[in-house]
Order: sequence, then C-alpha cells, then structure tokens
Amino acid sequence: MALIDRNIKVPLHYQMYLDLLKRIQSGALAPGDRLPPEPQLEKIYDVSRITVRRAVEMLAQEGLVEKHRGKRGTIISGSKHDYDIAKLTSFTDDAQLYGDRPSAELVGFAEIEPTEHIAGLLHIKRDERVYLIERKRFRTNVVVGFHRAYIRRIDGLSLSAEEFTPDASLYELLKIRGVVPGSASEVLEVREPEGDVMDELGMPHGQAIFYKERVTRTSDGKPFEYVEMFYNPEYYRYKVELVLA
Repeated sequence: MALIDRNIKVPLHYQMYLDLLKRIQSGALAPGDRLPPEPQLEKIYDVSRITVRRAVEMLAQEGLVEKHRGKRGTIISGSKHDYDIAKLTSFTDDAQLYGDRPSAELVGFAEIEPTEHIAGLLHIKRDERVYLIERKRFRTNVVVGFHRAYIRRIDGLSLSAEEFTPDASLYELLKIRGVVPGSASEVLEVREPEGDVMDELGMPHGQAIFYKERVTRTSDGKPFEYVEMFYNPEYYRYKVELVLA
C-alpha cells in the first residue's frame, strides 16, 4: 500500500509527516527509537531528499524528534512530564505518577570512606564508612537518569548489591529496615557533568543537563542520604507552586 498519494492536493512532505506522526502516536515508533536515515526514508516513501527533510523538520519543531549529528541520527523524543520540586518523592514514585514503568541498572556498589564534604552533609566522621550506590534509571526501558547515592549506615544499616534488582526501590529497601524519609533539602541546577556520567546516559559529552543534589533526613531530622541525580532534559521539567507572601 502506497504511503504517499500523489493524486490528492496535499503536499508530499505533509503526507509523510502525518504518517510518521501516526506511527509515533501509536507506539510503532517509541521514545528512544532511531528514525531511519534519510536515504532509507526516501525509498520507503518514494520521495526526494528535500521532502524527507521538510517532514522531519515538522516533527522536530513539535518536539517529537531530536536531531543529532553523526551516528545518533534522529531520535524519537520521550514525553516531558512536570515534576513538583516541592514534594519529596522517589524516582519510582515520579515515574509511576505518569504511568511509566520504572527500572534501574546497578552500575556500582561499594562501602567507602566519604569525602569531607559528604561527611559534613551526613553529620558523620570521615572514617565512618557509607554505601555508595550508582544506578542508571529507566522510564519504560529508556534511560533518563543516573543516580549516585551515599547512604549513612544508621544503627548498623546493612545493604547488599544483590538487593538492587531492576525493579528495586532504594527507599522501600530502607523502609523495611526502619529508615523512613521525613524531609529533604534539594538543589537543582543545570550542569555539564563528567564524561562517565554522560556515557551512562548515552549522551554526547559537553551537553548541559539537569542536576539535583539532595540530603534526605528521617522524621527526627537525622540525615541518612546524600544523592547526586543527573537527568536527561529531553524527559524532565520541574514546576513549583508559588503564593504571594
């Protein structure tokens, strides 16, 4: 069946745009998928290179695709959701709020001596070891973030790498052990992180992304977590409700 009908008075690039749009909306082209390269699209739709570029540009203008140089090509964009920075939630909570399936891949797990800065934030001595847990975070199989968490061993808290399965929630694991989040202090900024973080996110080096730092405390005010969170801005935006003082 022809994807382009030359017998109707609808521009070829617009017909191609509509067909690609339908594929994106139906899920046939999912977030993170790569759009076929231009020569292949020319053959699929039997159109010229300029027609292909005009159709893809329409998708890009609507934020439905992201055009990259080199091998990455043109990628189907993931939808951006609003996250309330005034609420203390986990990554799992945020993903499930919008019907996404959260998961994680454990990249690193170790017991380390914290830096002076981290020890100060967690109110511990430099020789008091903490857990360092590094994980890539996914929303419905698309990597959207990288977390580096330093966990204080409150009351002899014990964790193991084997517990961090793809669907494991750190806060749920802590709650089982009686460590329940009560409040947190958080800083949000735009940052160009080190190359290894960008490699985990599958993003080119030198690109600015969302960066958050959080110190999480129990209900009695005892800090137990310092976490650095790196997020791909293609999938995130943050909001806060303001009231007149």
